Amino acid sequence: MRVLAIGDIHTETELLERALELGRANRVDRVLSVGDIVDGPNSPLPCIAALRAAQADVIRGNHERWVTEGHPLEPFDYPDDIRAWLAELPATREYDTPTGRLLLCHGIGRNDMMRLEPDTDGYALECLDELWQLARSRRYRWMIAGHTHVPMVRTVEGLTVINAGTLVLLQEPCCVIGDFRAGTVEHYSLLPDVKLARSWP
Repeated sequence: MRVLAIGDIHTETELLERALELGRANRVDRVLSVGDIVDGPNSPLPCIAALRAAQADVIRGNHERWVTEGHPLEPFDYPDDIRAWLAELPATREYDTPTGRLLLCHGIGRNDMMRLEPDTDGYALECLDELWQLARSRRYRWMIAGHTHVPMVRTVEGLTVINAGTLVLLQEPCCVIGDFRAGTVEHYSLLPDVKLARSWP
């Protein structure tokens, strides 16, 4: 299974279109979105329309949760059908891949506010209970997440965590192509041009 993973979008329509075009050019099998589509400088509606047109698998980020709870960070008048679509987004999705089961989430598992970053270590790492529960369950080989806006590939006790980064304009927008048959992950920078920034392993 070859996927395009898109990190926190925050209404960046043009960069989302760049990422989706990269996925089409690479003939990915699925498009996965880690949520946080809303709350940004632009209208979220074109982003939602583009994800739906691409038949993307989308999960709920903390910003979608805040919208449905009535606490958006950015004032926006959501049409009823879009508000209903946001409310129906799941917190996680799961997939079988040739190299092990994959969990798609926003933070860590069902906790959309928990953060794992490249330099999370020591006591801060020990305190990530949800992460250790997922890793020690041996249920998953892969986890794709977002929330931190920091692209990352990091393995914790056999669970490889892929952070897809963000599309936020001022935060080095990027996306990820993961090939779960080959076990490879490629981070692509989207500005100023679309190019491979780093690969793993």
